[in-house]
Amino acid sequence: MNRRCGWGTGTLAAALLASPAVAETPRAVKAQPAPGFGASGLTVRSGVTTWSGNVGRETGVGAFLALLGEVPIVSGVGLELGYEGSANGYAEPRRGTLWRHNGGLLAKAGPTLFSQWKPFIGAGAGVSYFHPTPMDVGTAFEKGWAVEVPLAAGLEYRYSGVTAGLRATYRVLVARDFAPSSADVGNLFSADLSLGARF
Repeated sequence: MNRRCGWGTGTLAAALLASPAVAETPRAVKAQPAPGFGASGLTVRSGVTTWSGNVGRETGVGAFLALLGEVPIVSGVGLELGYEGSANGYAEPRRGTLWRHNGGLLAKAGPTLFSQWKPFIGAGAGVSYFHPTPMDVGTAFEKGWAVEVPLAAGLEYRYSGVTAGLRATYRVLVARDFAPSSADVGNLFSADLSLGARF
Protein backbone atom coordinates (compact mmCIF):
# COMPACT_ATOMS: atom_id res chain seq x y z
CA MET A 1 0.00 0.00 0.00
CA ASN A 2 2.81 2.43 0.86
CA ARG A 3 4.63 1.52 -2.36
CA ARG A 4 1.51 2.30 -4.40
CA CYS A 5 1.06 5.59 -2.58
CA GLY A 6 4.70 6.51 -3.23
CA TRP A 7 4.36 5.81 -6.95
CA GLY A 8 1.16 7.84 -7.12
CA THR A 9 2.73 10.78 -5.33
CA GLY A 10 5.75 10.72 -7.67
CA THR A 11 3.57 10.57 -10.79
CA LEU A 12 1.45 13.49 -9.57
CA ALA A 13 4.54 15.59 -8.81
CA ALA A 14 6.06 14.87 -12.26
CA ALA A 15 2.77 15.85 -13.95
CA LEU A 16 2.58 19.11 -11.99
CA LEU A 17 6.18 19.99 -12.88
CA ALA A 18 5.71 19.23 -16.58
CA SER A 19 2.37 20.99 -17.02
CA PRO A 20 3.76 24.59 -17.18
CA ALA A 21 6.14 23.63 -20.00
CA VAL A 22 3.32 21.96 -21.94
CA ALA A 23 0.93 24.83 -21.39
CA GLU A 24 3.47 27.50 -22.37
CA THR A 25 2.48 29.31 -25.59
CA PRO A 26 5.14 29.04 -28.32
CA ARG A 27 6.97 32.30 -28.92
CA ALA A 28 6.10 34.11 -32.14
CA VAL A 29 8.84 33.94 -34.76
CA LYS A 30 10.22 37.41 -35.39
CA ALA A 31 9.70 38.52 -38.97
CA GLN A 32 12.90 39.15 -40.89
CA PRO A 33 13.23 42.40 -42.85
CA ALA A 34 12.80 42.09 -46.61
CA PRO A 35 16.03 42.21 -48.60
CA GLY A 36 16.88 45.74 -49.65
CA PHE A 37 19.38 47.50 -51.81
CA GLY A 38 22.26 45.83 -50.05
CA ALA A 39 21.30 42.36 -51.36
CA SER A 40 21.91 40.68 -54.69
CA GLY A 41 19.01 40.74 -57.12
CA LEU A 42 17.69 40.36 -60.64
CA THR A 43 16.10 43.14 -62.66
CA VAL A 44 14.15 43.23 -65.92
CA ARG A 45 14.27 46.55 -67.74
CA SER A 46 12.44 47.73 -70.83
CA GLY A 47 12.04 51.07 -72.58
CA VAL A 48 12.70 53.14 -75.68
CA THR A 49 15.92 53.83 -77.58
CA THR A 50 16.99 56.47 -80.06
CA TRP A 51 20.25 57.14 -81.90
CA SER A 52 22.12 60.37 -82.48
CA GLY A 53 24.29 61.27 -85.48
CA ASN A 54 24.17 59.43 -88.79
CA VAL A 55 22.67 56.31 -87.21
CA GLY A 56 19.83 58.45 -85.89
CA ARG A 57 19.11 59.81 -89.36
CA GLU A 58 18.91 56.26 -90.71
CA THR A 59 16.71 54.83 -87.91
CA GLY A 60 13.64 55.68 -85.90
CA VAL A 61 12.74 55.32 -82.22
CA GLY A 62 13.05 51.72 -81.09
CA ALA A 63 12.67 49.55 -78.01
CA PHE A 64 14.85 47.34 -75.82
CA LEU A 65 14.62 44.61 -73.21
CA ALA A 66 17.33 43.81 -70.65
CA LEU A 67 17.96 41.20 -67.95
CA LEU A 68 20.48 42.24 -65.30
CA GLY A 69 21.98 40.78 -62.17
CA GLU A 70 23.24 43.15 -59.48
CA VAL A 71 25.78 42.38 -56.75
CA PRO A 72 26.63 44.82 -53.92
CA ILE A 73 30.32 45.69 -53.62
CA VAL A 74 30.41 48.04 -50.61
CA SER A 75 27.76 50.18 -48.97
CA GLY A 76 26.13 52.37 -51.62
CA VAL A 77 28.00 50.77 -54.53
CA GLY A 78 26.85 47.88 -56.72
CA LEU A 79 27.82 46.15 -59.94
CA GLU A 80 25.36 45.19 -62.69
CA LEU A 81 26.10 42.49 -65.25
CA GLY A 82 23.72 41.38 -67.96
CA TYR A 83 22.29 41.28 -71.47
CA GLU A 84 20.38 43.94 -73.41
CA GLY A 85 18.75 43.58 -76.82
CA SER A 86 17.35 46.49 -78.84
CA ALA A 87 15.69 47.03 -82.21
CA ASN A 88 15.40 50.25 -84.22
CA GLY A 89 13.50 50.28 -87.50
CA TYR A 90 14.96 52.01 -90.55
CA ALA A 91 13.69 55.48 -91.36
CA GLU A 92 13.76 54.70 -95.10
CA PRO A 93 12.86 52.15 -96.32
CA ARG A 94 10.47 51.22 -93.51
CA ARG A 95 10.76 47.44 -93.82
CA GLY A 96 14.02 46.77 -92.03
CA THR A 97 15.41 46.72 -88.49
CA LEU A 98 18.80 47.38 -86.92
CA TRP A 99 19.14 44.75 -84.15
CA ARG A 100 21.64 45.13 -81.32
CA HIS A 101 22.75 42.49 -78.80
CA ASN A 102 24.78 43.81 -75.89
CA GLY A 103 26.65 42.30 -72.98
CA GLY A 104 28.09 44.65 -70.41
CA LEU A 105 28.65 45.75 -66.86
CA LEU A 106 27.79 48.93 -65.00
CA ALA A 107 29.09 50.21 -61.66
CA LYS A 108 26.38 52.10 -59.74
CA ALA A 109 26.76 54.41 -56.76
CA GLY A 110 24.23 56.28 -54.67
CA PRO A 111 22.78 56.66 -51.18
CA THR A 112 19.67 54.96 -49.82
CA LEU A 113 17.13 57.58 -48.69
CA PHE A 114 14.32 56.89 -46.20
CA SER A 115 15.18 53.14 -46.47
CA GLN A 116 13.25 52.77 -49.76
CA TRP A 117 14.56 55.28 -52.31
CA LYS A 118 17.91 55.10 -54.11
CA PRO A 119 19.07 57.75 -56.58
CA PHE A 120 22.19 56.64 -58.45
CA ILE A 121 24.68 57.37 -61.17
CA GLY A 122 26.69 54.77 -63.04
CA ALA A 123 29.33 54.10 -65.66
CA GLY A 124 30.64 50.93 -67.26
CA ALA A 125 31.67 49.14 -70.43
CA GLY A 126 30.05 46.79 -72.92
CA VAL A 127 30.31 45.09 -76.30
CA SER A 128 27.49 45.03 -78.84
CA TYR A 129 26.85 42.96 -81.95
CA PHE A 130 24.72 44.57 -84.69
CA HIS A 131 22.64 42.61 -87.16
CA PRO A 132 20.54 44.55 -89.68
CA THR A 133 17.59 42.64 -91.18
CA PRO A 134 16.82 42.02 -93.93
CA MET A 135 20.21 42.46 -95.58
CA ASP A 136 18.92 43.36 -99.04
CA VAL A 137 17.11 46.66 -98.42
CA GLY A 138 19.95 48.94 -99.48
CA THR A 139 20.68 50.48 -96.05
CA ALA A 140 24.08 51.69 -94.89
CA PHE A 141 24.40 49.02 -92.15
CA GLU A 142 26.00 45.61 -92.08
CA LYS A 143 26.82 43.00 -89.46
CA GLY A 144 29.47 44.24 -87.05
CA TRP A 145 30.65 45.06 -83.55
CA ALA A 146 30.94 48.09 -81.29
CA VAL A 147 32.49 48.88 -77.91
CA GLU A 148 30.31 51.03 -75.66
CA VAL A 149 30.75 53.14 -72.54
CA PRO A 150 27.33 53.47 -70.83
CA LEU A 151 26.66 56.48 -68.58
CA ALA A 152 23.50 56.18 -66.50
CA ALA A 153 21.42 58.04 -63.92
CA GLY A 154 18.19 57.00 -62.29
CA LEU A 155 16.02 56.39 -59.25
CA GLU A 156 15.00 53.07 -57.70
CA TYR A 157 12.29 52.27 -55.17
CA ARG A 158 12.18 49.24 -52.88
CA TYR A 159 9.22 47.64 -51.11
CA SER A 160 9.26 44.17 -49.49
CA GLY A 161 12.14 42.96 -51.60
CA VAL A 162 10.67 44.20 -54.89
CA THR A 163 12.23 47.15 -56.71
CA ALA A 164 10.99 49.44 -59.45
CA GLY A 165 12.78 52.31 -61.10
CA LEU A 166 13.36 54.88 -63.79
CA ARG A 167 16.63 55.23 -65.67
CA ALA A 168 18.24 57.18 -68.50
CA THR A 169 21.36 55.81 -70.20
CA TYR A 170 23.63 57.39 -72.79
CA ARG A 171 25.93 54.92 -74.54
CA VAL A 172 29.06 56.36 -76.11
CA LEU A 173 30.40 54.15 -78.90
CA VAL A 174 34.19 54.38 -78.64
CA ALA A 175 34.79 51.80 -81.40
CA ARG A 176 32.43 50.57 -84.09
CA ASP A 177 32.29 48.50 -87.24
CA PHE A 178 28.72 47.94 -88.39
CA ALA A 179 28.71 50.10 -91.52
CA PRO A 180 31.20 50.35 -94.40
CA SER A 181 31.45 54.14 -94.09
CA SER A 182 30.73 56.92 -91.58
CA ALA A 183 27.07 55.88 -91.54
CA ASP A 184 27.67 54.13 -88.20
CA VAL A 185 28.62 57.40 -86.45
CA GLY A 186 26.30 58.09 -83.54
CA ASN A 187 25.57 57.23 -79.91
CA LEU A 188 22.61 55.49 -78.31
CA PHE A 189 20.22 57.02 -75.76
CA SER A 190 17.67 54.97 -73.82
CA ALA A 191 15.04 55.68 -71.18
CA ASP A 192 13.30 52.89 -69.33
CA LEU A 193 11.25 51.43 -66.52
CA SER A 194 12.51 48.53 -64.46
CA LEU A 195 11.09 45.84 -62.18
CA GLY A 196 13.27 43.66 -59.98
CA ALA A 197 13.64 41.57 -56.85
CA ARG A 198 16.17 41.33 -54.04
CA PHE A 199 16.81 37.96 -52.40
